Amino acid sequence: MEAERNGKERKNDIKTMKWRTENELHTLLSFGAGSVITIEKELFTPSVFSEIRYGEREGIGIYYPVYRDGSCAEAQYIKFSYAKYGKEDVVVLERASKEEMQEYDKERLGHLLRR
Repeated sequence: MEAERNGKERKNDIKTMKWRTENELHTLLSFGAGSVITIEKELFTPSVFSEIRYGEREGIGIYYPVYRDGSCAEAQYIKFSYAKYGKEDVVVLERASKEEMQEYDKERLGHLLRR
């Protein structure tokens, strides 16, 4: 019984994290290019991205916003990085471009080829 309740709580936590992350992404996308926004690390989940490239403390992902009618918008590229803001652990989200994702891939592959 307790395991079932813990499973439901974990599922609700994941749904809450996805909901909060998506809300922050929608807020970010409502601003112009070069916008930056932060979210508490505990409330951020990269699972909202359909494709992700990771670094050690940063990444870039592709996010497809869904309209109220259920249709999808075009791909949005979002950079995220883990940082400290005072004593808080936060995730910094900023808009990116397809070219930045391609550059990220080149750097990653170049690093692997140098080994």
